[in-house]
Amino acid sequence: MGIRKSIFEFLQKRTFKVDIVFVFTSLIVATVLLLSCFSYFENRKSTLELIDGNFEEEAKAVISKTDNYLRSAQLAAEIATQLFDGGEPQLGLDTEEARYFLKIVLTYSQVGLFYYGDEQGNFLQAALLGDEIYTKHIRQIDGKAVTDFRYLDRNLNMLREEKNPDTKYDPRARPWYKGAKAGGKTFWTEPYIFFENGEPGITVACPIYNKDKSLRGVVAADIILGGLSKFLQSVNVSKNGLVFIMDEKEQLIAYPDPRRIVRVENGEARSLKPSELKIPFITEAVRNYEDKGEKMFSYEASGNRYLACFAKFPPEFGKKWMFSIIAPEDDFLGPMKSTFRKTLLLSLFILIISVLAGILMARQISRPIERLAAEVLEVKNFNLDSHLEIKSHIHEIQTMDDAVKAMKNSLKAFKIYVPSTLVKQLIESGESVTVGGKERELTLFFTDIVDFTPISESISPKDLMLQLSEYFDVVTRIIEDEKGTVDKFIGDAVMSFWGAPLANEEHAIMACRAALRCQKEIEALNREWEKAGKKPFHTRIGLHTGYNVVGNMGSTQRMNYTALGEGVNLASRLEGVNRIYGTSVIISKSTHRYVQNHFICRILDQIAVKGYSQSVVIYELLAENNSPESGKLKGLSDSFQEAYNLYMKREWRAARDMFQSILRDFPEDKVSVFYTARCDKYIASEPDESWNGITRLDSK
Repeated sequence: MGIRKSIFEFLQKRTFKVDIVFVFTSLIVATVLLLSCFSYFENRKSTLELIDGNFEEEAKAVISKTDNYLRSAQLAAEIATQLFDGGEPQLGLDTEEARYFLKIVLTYSQVGLFYYGDEQGNFLQAALLGDEIYTKHIRQIDGKAVTDFRYLDRNLNMLREEKNPDTKYDPRARPWYKGAKAGGKTFWTEPYIFFENGEPGITVACPIYNKDKSLRGVVAADIILGGLSKFLQSVNVSKNGLVFIMDEKEQLIAYPDPRRIVRVENGEARSLKPSELKIPFITEAVRNYEDKGEKMFSYEASGNRYLACFAKFPPEFGKKWMFSIIAPEDDFLGPMKSTFRKTLLLSLFILIISVLAGILMARQISRPIERLAAEVLEVKNFNLDSHLEIKSHIHEIQTMDDAVKAMKNSLKAFKIYVPSTLVKQLIESGESVTVGGKERELTLFFTDIVDFTPISESISPKDLMLQLSEYFDVVTRIIEDEKGTVDKFIGDAVMSFWGAPLANEEHAIMACRAALRCQKEIEALNREWEKAGKKPFHTRIGLHTGYNVVGNMGSTQRMNYTALGEGVNLASRLEGVNRIYGTSVIISKSTHRYVQNHFICRILDQIAVKGYSQSVVIYELLAENNSPESGKLKGLSDSFQEAYNLYMKREWRAARDMFQSILRDFPEDKVSVFYTARCDKYIASEPDESWNGITRLDSK
């Protein structure tokens, strides 16, 4: 909301130069952006259409390769059924069947194991294991499965033989055997992790039947899917493109890095899903496909744009597999984007040159107006000491310049009699200059010079006026520094207030700070005067916070911005009360309420002053909390509070002892002297029961 308001204000109060530059540059910016963007988006559209076609061709090629990869192994298994289609097969390590099995695993790199099992539980297998090949024959003897192993090198030279007299393996219990038997035709298992090598694979099994249609056995081939992963490594979609195959359960079948798609958990290996790879752009691609079902789409992941294609394997493949291509857009659109950026940079350079030319031209036109506006603003802020010569060939501007100069000369004379700070604050507050006032909470501030009458009688009027002017300079400067308003000078007294014409939430704090600063700087001024043989001006100050009427008082011909009310009178009375207690600065309870956490104060008394209807609790303002003497004065305040509490409880002797204790630490404390005398008075003549601790002051 604040930003919107600022923009609105700027648009409402923009300069003439801004309008010229804006119009000049907007045409250039609009033209360049329109042409650049149109060219970029049209080229992007054409490129994406070309990419769609390329992705589809890649998908068809990978699906065809995958089909060939699996079908060749299936064909080998189906041909092998012919070996067992005649009479009773001869199973053994030296049989024709065993040699055929060895040839299959040597010929087809995707076939990891080739084997046969029959209804009696006999089993023959050939497998490629690293640099070795082995055949395994399981035969049933007396209810036990005996296994013979023969290990050969790749040239089929025998390396060794082994035997296991009791094998627990039964082919009839395996999923591939059960599936082929139940289906009565070629059966494909779901992808799984092979026990022998820990790689993902799939098994194709073909049943063999006797002439009486009873099942004789099943021939099967374990197809290693790692070959598909190696093939995917060669698929060059783009510089940073990626392809993978997954099944209907979203398990990865093939991936360029096959090591990443298998995980061992609790001793068992399983294939991972794409989301388990922890690659954000793959996870986001699968999620987008599941949500939208689109074959081709673009999306964003980790702050980058990607293109994705998801192609289903055809129904005749027999498996609900999915092929996916994912590539960053920048792999294809990067050069085009680079050209677009260069075009924009060139446009930006042209724009900068145009703006500079526009500014130079606008400056020649608008500079005299801007300088004149700045001069008027200085006058508004009551800064009348600037000297600016404006030269222009425009008659109206020169006339305005002459008028401003005449106005400044008139206001300089006026400034001598009216405080410039007050005028600035009135202007900032936006109050109209009419007779009347508003009720506001103010902190009122009165000063008075101790024994001013005897001092004035001992000094010549001229010297007194000069010394008093120097004194007023110090006081008014501090009041204005602390954001106060000097109301008037009443003889040797100064009346000021905080909280008007500009509202100030810290009016009491600033007034108290001004009082302490005044005392400190007046003491320094007094020391200089005494060195020069002049009389010092010791000052008393009274402060009170309350609601008063403040505004323009007087007539329509002559007005004074001042404050009126009961609070004004009370502040004036508090200044005079200082003489009773021997203090310098007294504040009322209402002021103390606002400043007690910022200044060290001590309670003085509860008084009823003449002309004020209620009694007032008063405090002496001692120091600001962070001042060097604050620690010592805090101790004085706390001790005095204890003594005052005893005094109010009519425990005169205990209170007197405590006041005297304070005097031992602070021998010049006039307030403790005052209360010691009071306690002595009440010890000698105790007041009656109506005594409530209020001191009544009948004189002003």
